[in-house]
Amino acid sequence: MTTVRIENSEGELIKEVPIDVGRVLLSQLESHDIEIPNACRAGMCAACMCNIVQWSEHVIKNLRGEPAFPLGEDEVMTCIAGVKETDETIVLRTMY
Repeated sequence: MTTVRIENSEGELIKEVPIDVGRVLLSQLESHDIEIPNACRAGMCAACMCNIVQWSEHVIKNLRGEPAFPLGEDEVMTCIAGVKETDETIVLRTMY
C-alpha cells in the first residue's frame, strides 16, 4: 500500500495516510480531512502545489492532465498528480 506523509510549509507533520494508485492526490487528501491550500476549483492554478521531499520517483505528476506551467523536479500540483504503487512513504510539503 502506498502511503503519503503531508507536512506543512514548516516541515511539521500534518498527517500520514494511505493513498490509492490511479486517483488524484488532492481529492484523496481531502477525503482524509487534510486541508492543504487550493483554489483549483476557482481557477487559480498552483495553489495546491507541494514540494516532493522524498520519493519523487513514485509520484506521477500528470495523472489527470498537464501542469499549466513548468514545474521544478521537486514540485507537484496535487490536483492532477497521483502516485505509483510502493512500500515507501512519499513525503510532500505544502508550499503555503
